[in-house]
Amino acid sequence: KQWYQRRVAITAGITENKFNENPVKMLSVGAGRGNFELKMVRELGLKIEYIYAVEPNAKHVSELHSVMGGDLGLEYKVSSSFFDTEFQLEDSKCDMFDFILFSHSLYGFDDSRGSVLHASKFLKPGGKMLIFNQGEGATAAIFNYLVDRSDPEIFSPDKCIGDHSLTAEKIISQLEEDSSNLTISAMRERCHEDVDDFVRRVDTPQTNYKIDFSLQAEYERLSKEMQNHIYKMVAENCDVIEGRFQWRHWTIGIVASFEV
Repeated sequence: KQWYQRRVAITAGITENKFNENPVKMLSVGAGRGNFELKMVRELGLKIEYIYAVEPNAKHVSELHSVMGGDLGLEYKVSSSFFDTEFQLEDSKCDMFDFILFSHSLYGFDDSRGSVLHASKFLKPGGKMLIFNQGEGATAAIFNYLVDRSDPEIFSPDKCIGDHSLTAEKIISQLEEDSSNLTISAMRERCHEDVDDFVRRVDTPQTNYKIDFSLQAEYERLSKEMQNHIYKMVAENCDVIEGRFQWRHWTIGIVASFEV
């Protein structure tokens, strides 16, 4: 829930909360269960005329249908195609959109810069693209460490669902370097995940769950040297809040507009 609230706060800040004007045609790439779109409508006043949602995770698609058609009562289309740099719109009501959203989905693309530039072809003149991505921090550093040091049978980028070495800073740098017709603004918010049991080494069934999820590997299968290194990186990037260790992350929102 905290992650969604942080994204809502960023969206309100960098878009100046102008969602209560005209209804938009929206393309959401990596829509998940549709929870963030729901919050934008209910908390920011976003009016959606039509939404085309891309979500390859079959576990999320049924709930996404429920949110789009039920909770929001929208005219919509869901595509369950896998993330591809030059993705196509299948049976879409329209091929140009006022608003395009990548919410923590660029990790799943082989070419993040190419995917954004390709998506810009579907953006109407004056439209906006909103990209959410992790900022520089422990998660990206640990991912790079595992790429360099891990046994490929335990951890391999080829087996991961996304490239978590990708940071918002890297995305901004790539886009600014290669796109002279691009205007970018960004805002970041600090987020936390409770890892108190992990840092205090309390043995519970959920002790390593958030670490395993972030690593996309099983912490217990790593060598003792790697476990110690990762433990130190996590602990050094924690804030103590109400007596509990909270792993500190940065989530960054990037608004991009492309000149025609």
